[in-house]
Amino acid sequence: MRLYLDHLSEWTNGDAEIHTVPVDDDAAPVFTFTCRDPFGADTIAGFTYGLSLASHPEWRTAKPELFISMDSDRVDWTLAAGSVVKAGRGRERFSEGDVFDFGGPISPDESEMSVLLVFLVTDLDPDFTHIELPDGPVNLIQLYPMYESELPLLEEQGPEGFLTTENVNFRDPRRSPLRMG
Repeated sequence: MRLYLDHLSEWTNGDAEIHTVPVDDDAAPVFTFTCRDPFGADTIAGFTYGLSLASHPEWRTAKPELFISMDSDRVDWTLAAGSVVKAGRGRERFSEGDVFDFGGPISPDESEMSVLLVFLVTDLDPDFTHIELPDGPVNLIQLYPMYESELPLLEEQGPEGFLTTENVNFRDPRRSPLRMG
C-alpha cells in the first residue's frame, strides 16, 4: 500500500483523509482516501485501496482501483466508492459501463443520486491513472454518480454517449436528472 500512497501523494500532496471501510474478519481491508478542495472550494476527490487485492478472471493486464470526484464537501461520495469495493470485489468486473445501484441516495442530505457508473477517468491526467506496483499494475477507473431514473438513458446512449451529454456537470450532486428524448 505504501507505493500506492506514494503515487497518490503526487496528486494529493500527502493531504488526504483516510477511512477504513469495515469488512468481514477474514477479508483484506478496504481504505478510502479523501482529498478536499482539489477542483476548487467545496469539492472532493477520493480514491480506494483494496479492490486491487482481489482477483477477477477479466483482470488480465491490470487491476482496478476507484476514483470519484464531486462538487461537494461531503465524504459520503468517497465512502460510497469504498462500499462498492467491499460489496463487489472478487465478483464484479469493475469495467466501463458497469453500474452499482445503492437502492437509496448516496448522500441523502444533498442529492437523490443512488447509482454509480464505472467509466474512464476524465478528471485526472491519463498518465497518473496507471500505477506500476511490485504485484502488478493498477489502473484507476472513475465512478460517476447518477440518478436511477437515468438508467434507461444510459442503456440507450451507452456510457460514453451519456457522459458526453453537453452542458452537464457530472460532478454536481444537485444537477437535474437527465431525461430521454
